[in-house]
Amino acid sequence: MASKKDEDIAEPLDLESKDIWLRKFRMAKTQQTLTLMVERAIDQYHQKPSVLGAIYLAECQRERELETGVLLNR
Repeated sequence: MASKKDEDIAEPLDLESKDIWLRKFRMAKTQQTLTLMVERAIDQYHQKPSVLGAIYLAECQRERELETGVLLNR
């Protein structure tokens, strides 16, 4: 049986995709929750610049969605 932590880990190439991170960040319904999720992701992948780029782009998009009131994953 796979643990929760094992399920959160995607293939290395997938982590470079903004869409993967955006899907995770859409679970955040408030800015505060999004900030915590992003900080955790950055702490976990701080040595991989391409992953950090994807995290940043997904964070920016989710912030815009929260500002405009988009809460659900479309």
